[in-house]
Amino acid sequence: MAPVKRKRQLTEDEDPDVVDEENAQSSLQEDTRKRARASYDEPPSDGLQNLTDEEMFEEQATQFLTQQRGKKDMDNEPADNGIIESITCQNFMCHSHLEITLGPLINFIIGHNGSGKSAILTAITICLGGKATATNRGQSLKSFIKEGQESSTLTVKIKNKSDSAYQPEVYGDSIIVERHFSRSGSSNFRLKTSTGRLISNRKADLEEICDYFALQIDNPMNVLTQDMARQFLNSSTPVEKYKFFMKGTQLEHLDGDYLQIEQSIDKIDQDLFKNLKDVEIFEEEAKKAKSLLMLSEKHESLREKIRGFSFQMAWAQVEEQERYVTACDDDLRKAAERIESAKQKAVQESDTFDNANRALELANAAAMALKEGLVPIQEDRDLVKHEHDKFKAEAMNSHAEQRQIKEVLKAAKARVTKTEGEIKEEHRRLDEANGGSHTIRLAEIEQKKADVIAAMNRLAEHENTAGHLESKKQNADIAYSNSQAPFNPKRSEVQQCEERLNTLVRDRGHQQGAHKPSMSRLLNAIRQDDAFLQKPAGPLGNHVQLLKPVWSSILEKSFGGALEAFIVTSKQDQSRLSALMQKVGCICPILIGNNAPIDTANHEPDSSYDTVLRVLEIDDDLVRKQLIINQAIEQTVLTERRDDGVKALEGPSSLHVKQCYTLNVKPGSGLRLTHGYGGGLSQSYIDPFKGVPRMKTDIEYQINSQRETLRRLKSELNELESHRRDKQASLKACEQAIVRHRKESNGLGIAVQSAKGIVEELQDALDRDVIEEGRLDVLKEHLLEAKEEVTTHEASYEDSVVAIDKARESLKTSRDQMTILDARIAEVEAQVSKADNKTTKMSAQRDGALHLKNSAYDSIDKAVLHKQSVEKERAEKVGIVAQFTEQANKICARVPVDAGETGESLDKKLKKLSADLKKHEDKLGGDKRKIAESAAQAVETYTLAKMEVAKVEELAQLLKYTLVNRKDRWRQFQRCITARARLQFFYLLSERGFRGRLIANHKEKKLDLNVEPDETRTGKGRETKTLSGGEKSFSTICLLLSLWDAMGAPIRCLDEL
Repeated sequence: MAPVKRKRQLTEDEDPDVVDEENAQSSLQEDTRKRARASYDEPPSDGLQNLTDEEMFEEQATQFLTQQRGKKDMDNEPADNGIIESITCQNFMCHSHLEITLGPLINFIIGHNGSGKSAILTAITICLGGKATATNRGQSLKSFIKEGQESSTLTVKIKNKSDSAYQPEVYGDSIIVERHFSRSGSSNFRLKTSTGRLISNRKADLEEICDYFALQIDNPMNVLTQDMARQFLNSSTPVEKYKFFMKGTQLEHLDGDYLQIEQSIDKIDQDLFKNLKDVEIFEEEAKKAKSLLMLSEKHESLREKIRGFSFQMAWAQVEEQERYVTACDDDLRKAAERIESAKQKAVQESDTFDNANRALELANAAAMALKEGLVPIQEDRDLVKHEHDKFKAEAMNSHAEQRQIKEVLKAAKARVTKTEGEIKEEHRRLDEANGGSHTIRLAEIEQKKADVIAAMNRLAEHENTAGHLESKKQNADIAYSNSQAPFNPKRSEVQQCEERLNTLVRDRGHQQGAHKPSMSRLLNAIRQDDAFLQKPAGPLGNHVQLLKPVWSSILEKSFGGALEAFIVTSKQDQSRLSALMQKVGCICPILIGNNAPIDTANHEPDSSYDTVLRVLEIDDDLVRKQLIINQAIEQTVLTERRDDGVKALEGPSSLHVKQCYTLNVKPGSGLRLTHGYGGGLSQSYIDPFKGVPRMKTDIEYQINSQRETLRRLKSELNELESHRRDKQASLKACEQAIVRHRKESNGLGIAVQSAKGIVEELQDALDRDVIEEGRLDVLKEHLLEAKEEVTTHEASYEDSVVAIDKARESLKTSRDQMTILDARIAEVEAQVSKADNKTTKMSAQRDGALHLKNSAYDSIDKAVLHKQSVEKERAEKVGIVAQFTEQANKICARVPVDAGETGESLDKKLKKLSADLKKHEDKLGGDKRKIAESAAQAVETYTLAKMEVAKVEELAQLLKYTLVNRKDRWRQFQRCITARARLQFFYLLSERGFRGRLIANHKEKKLDLNVEPDETRTGKGRETKTLSGGEKSFSTICLLLSLWDAMGAPIRCLDEL
């Protein structure tokens, strides 16, 4: 596999392709229009071609043999580079793993059939960039992968030492080539240094290395597979041997390239013949164009007239624009006069406005004085009105007092009448009185009193039970209120749980449903805003996935609003995000962080505990860092049992444990355990989270958990409802008992009252029967008092009549005063109204004067705007004049315009003359400019075509000469390589005492050999068919080695000799 050390035959300054072009002669230099195809297949006759001369061959062979035998004692030195040091196969063909280290010279690999010898040769071909079809072992790389494996890797190590090494400063002493391919069709190369550092993965770099070391992997003679070796060694014909020889020495490839060059030369000759015809056509067209140009120049006088009118036309337009400028100057003068007139009128209108304004101010002052004089009159009327109202009230009070006195007098007279009747009745009663029924009535009264006492005792006993009933009712009322208190919250809790369940089912897979309705608008606004220094991260819940859903409620409750927050890295981004939140109506907390990493590896609890950080999967480093800083998630332990949490906080493995969350009996709730201030444990209750989960988690688990929570809450609600109904029934029973008690109390009270009434009636009857002494005298005294009272009230009534008359007189006086004051007020108000009307009139006059004043100033503004417009128009006209003047100067210097000529008249003359010129030009095929351009273009086209044909002819001659030179060199290579192979073949046969010769017939494309088994010269030798098996194999191997030596390839491989 390794060649002998090769020596460089050409120095850097030598170039085998450089020839003497001045003295070169080409047999292809014939007529370029019609040229017969030259043949390059027949080699010219020279001295080396006549190698059939037996004596010359014998002499050369003897000399070569002597030289080779003289070198036998020399050491065979290995090459410093370009040889394979080792081969490694991984999952390749029948090998799972095979590594072979090769020697620096020749290597033999032996083994049983099917042991994978050929796989090594195939691995070299594939790894060094050869095609799968070149190995005759498969059609694609997938067929070389070991059965049951998905990929294969090949590695070849190439020696790379000495000064002629390939990029030794990059690759070092060895170049490692790796090729990896898989069943999916992927394939890649890796070029590494001797230390394993990757340099490149481009196949082009591998091909460059193979070209540098002349590793002809795809050459069928360089790497002979089993099939090719069998075909070459056993059954190849002279023609097939010649084909192998041509392919192996790359002469066939060069011959094909030269054939393509020859075909290209023929194509160039054909194109050149067509181009010469085109040049003749271009020459003829150039001559015609020159003739037309000469005819066109005869109408120059007509063109001169047109040119003169064109000059006048250009300056006539300038004069026309100058007249526009003069008109603008007149307009500016008039505009200035109008502005001055408008200013004078504005001054007049301003004076008129000032006069009207002063008159209005005087009218306002007069009206204000009248209104101020009206105020004291109105105040006097108000005082009179107050006195009138006072007198009126006193009159009304007197009338009321009179009516009251009249009623009291009437009542006094009625008492007199009544007393007189009682005196008469007393006289009658005294006459009829007797004492027989008095004792009977006394006994009856005592009996009824006893009945009253008994009824009162029953009522008292009944009232004593009312307190117990009221107390029982109060207790029932309290119990009912207590049962009612948790019912409504529990019902609300059930409704909220149903809403959360419906939300989870409806928003299955849509996490945004857990956030505010405007959150999606905020996120869209953040995505569309490219002004952030770094895009905000948030809300935090979107970046957190809970791996153990059982902790969802506790962690959601503990994190609180932090899961709604956003994180930015600068104050500028915070302000921008806050503005976006205000804009879309979604206000959330904003945290400021940084991109510095946090390493918690040495600050976390023992790995046997679950922490919040370990049950969360966080996809953003900013979110992870903020939760570590604000929530201490890396030091918060999660345990299902409280005892385990206490152990985590106080046990031997409590290092780096800051707090602990444990599950509670109530689903969704938990306990938070921390270290207290005194060193002990502190415990706080964590209520269940009642919202939609904001962290990403197993949605099915959440739905099932919510359903279980809803079932439990409904069960608790049913229990509370049943308990509430029981307490309500107890309360109603107590209320009904109290109602019955009250009815019974009312009945007993009525009985007591009835008994008392009977006693009072009996007592009254008894009292009436008792003879009271002095009653008649009392009645007479009452009668005397009643008569005196009548006399007193009659005197009061007369006083009230006098008071009423006096009040009426005072009312009349005050009413007269009010009438006088009302008349004065009406008079002053009329004067005020007249003053107001005058003020209104003056105000209208002022407004009119103001309108005229404003109109005058508007006229000034309009006049100024008109002047500015005229000035702008004049500036534009001046610009146009300057532009037209510049354009006219480009045409010619200023020329006078004929009197009476205008742009329009000149245009008509130009059109007439141009029409006459156009008629002449149409006859010639165009105007002078076009004809001149056509003529110039035709001449240029002819010149360029002629130059191009000359260049192509020169290129064709150069290619023909180069092709002849290359073919000569190719024949020299062919003869030299053949001679070297022939001499090497002779030498190798002599190593076993054989004699023979290699017969190469390039004309018939045959390669054959004649061999004599010993050195005894018996004739011209024998053909291979007459040789024995061993002789045939030896001679064929000598032929193969001779061809290899002639090829000069550093790697020569043969599969199965």
